[in-house]
Parts: sequence; structure tokens; C-alpha cells
Amino acid sequence: MIRFFRRGGPVLRRASLLTAIAATALAGCAARPGVGVATLSTTVPASSALVLPAPGGQSIVSVIQRQYTNAIEQQIALSTSAATPGQNFISIQAFGPAETVAMPAGALAFRPVQHRVIRSEIRTHFPGRTLAISSNFVRNTYGPFGYAYGRGAGDDGCLYGWQQIRSDVADRDRMRDLGMLQIRLRVCQVGASEAELVELMYGYTIVGGFSGETWNPYGAPAPVDGQIGGGEPLRVPVEARRVPAVVPAEKARTVPVARRAPEKKVVPAVEATGDVVVVPSPTGGSAASEGEAVVVPSPVCVTSPSGSATCD
Repeated sequence: MIRFFRRGGPVLRRASLLTAIAATALAGCAARPGVGVATLSTTVPASSALVLPAPGGQSIVSVIQRQYTNAIEQQIALSTSAATPGQNFISIQAFGPAETVAMPAGALAFRPVQHRVIRSEIRTHFPGRTLAISSNFVRNTYGPFGYAYGRGAGDDGCLYGWQQIRSDVADRDRMRDLGMLQIRLRVCQVGASEAELVELMYGYTIVGGFSGETWNPYGAPAPVDGQIGGGEPLRVPVEARRVPAVVPAEKARTVPVARRAPEKKVVPAVEATGDVVVVPSPTGGSAASEGEAVVVPSPVCVTSPSGSATCD
């Protein structure tokens, strides 16, 4: 028995080690939640878009979503017919408690809105083009925003817009309203002016985000004006409009029209001569009177040397 264990001891130890490794591997596989897709970006339906473009503008082509541990990022591709290379899109970064996925892309770093950063983004999305950053102060429903406009290829007008939606510092100090949204818009359109493309920044709508007061990116709503719905009734003086009197139209009087009898043309009588042939009247009867006679001129006849007569 002792010799048996000496001979089989190493074999048994190797078998036990392999069994333990296999059991550990099977336990690890059983503990995994599932197989993950080997990519950080996924395509979601257009109905899952967190932001919608302005109505009447470009339509949604596709939605690419990237999941992070602290945010969700979507790049919504928009339709384009411009000659400028590149894809029109509107993108959104929503910071908050993102859902757990099999292969998250780590944490999304916060990038403040600075001219240096914006110029770098413009060079990335509009290679070889020059867009001038506007100095106008503009604001939409969600707050102030900025944009740059320039010319693209051919007759294209191009715009790059950006906006950061975040509550005030005072609200964030109370451990509430910690959410934040980053919006970017890249668009080129044939023959579009600056005023037309800026309207796209005014017209987009955010339809998604994180629920709860903790991750509210908009802050406290503005108070309602105290003059709305209170005070004395406000009446506006209305001037009485004079309606013009309706005058009945008089019936047209019938005026008799005197009609003249047609005048009879009198044909003067032609005296009968040797060259005139008198033809009797077609009314028949005896010899026609002088007033009713029809006078026909006598034909002119020419006699040729051969004896034949030719009449015109």
C-alpha cells in the first residue's frame, strides 16, 4: 500500500490540481452576467433618441449610443444633401447614474466650454474650412448657447453650435441638481444663410434624461410673474365699428329704343341703247316696267380673221 501511494502520489496530485482549476473556471463562467458585445458603441432606434432636431429640418438617420459609468452619450446622424464632406449630427452627453452594462466605456470626462476646445472641435468636424465664432449673445429655451458659421463647399452654409445645460452653483451645493447636458450640432445645407441655420439651435427639443431631483440639470424653475392671474380685470377699450348701410339696388328702367326702318336703295334706270340688252324681271309677267328692269351690259366681241368671235 505504501509503495502504491509512492507510485501514484504524483499522478493523483496532478489530477487533483487539474480538477480544481476546471472547477474554478466553471464557477467563474457561471458568475458572469452574460456575453458582452466587443464594442463601446451600439445602434439604438430613433425612438430612443434623447434629443430631437428642429421640426421641419433634417430627419434622423441613425442613433449611435455609447454607455459610460457616469453618463450616456448619443450621436444622432441627420440627413444631408450638401456637397461639404462630413455627416450632419446633433449629439448629447447626459451625465448621471448610468445603467450597468456588460462592457462600459469607463467614465466620461467633463470638458468645460472654452474657445480653445470649441476651435478644436470645429477643426475636427470641418476639416479645411473656416468658421467664425459669433459674438452675439443668443439664448433658446434651455439657456445661452454659442455657434460658429462659415461657408462650405460650393454654395453650402455650415454651422457648429454648442450648449451646456447645468444648474446654478448654489443649487449644486445643496447636493441636488447635479445633472448636466452637453449639446453639439454640426450641419451643412445648400444655400443656407446664418439666420436659417441658427434657427436649428432654437428649435431642437430634449426628450430624455435622468429622473429625480438629484440629477436635474435645469435647476429650479423661474418664479411666475406676480402680475399674471392677479389684480383687477384688464379691459381694453374697443371702438364701435360702423357697419355701412345696405342700399338696395334700383331696378334698371327699360327704355324703348326707336329702330329705323331700313332704307330702300333706288337703282336708277338706264336708258336702253343699241349696246344694252334688257332682260325681263324674274318675277315673271308681261314686259317689265322701267323701274324694275335689270340692265346687263352687252358683251364685247372680237372677230378673228378666221371668222370666229371671241367675247369677254
